[in-house]
Amino acid sequence: MGDQITTTDLYESAFYLLKGCELILIEGVRVNGTITCRLTFQGQDVGRLQLEYFNGNATVPLFPFRRAIGQVNALVYSAKKKARNQLRQEATGGQP
Repeated sequence: MGDQITTTDLYESAFYLLKGCELILIEGVRVNGTITCRLTFQGQDVGRLQLEYFNGNATVPLFPFRRAIGQVNALVYSAKKKARNQLRQEATGGQP
């Protein structure tokens, strides 16, 4: 199973994906009138990887990293769209 961490940072998220962590949850939440996404990762080494990232020791191959950023961006876009639709439905009492 492994430890879990949550982040809103797209670069950090791409780093975890490239290092073999599993994205187990992505949720859009309202923060100061906008929607932001929290991404939760799980993996055996995710705690060590987080320290590596924040200590400035994270290294990744460039082209796979660019692809991972694109993947994360697409997932975040989709989650934000879903969250906006849910908020709109709540505001209108469930009316489309």
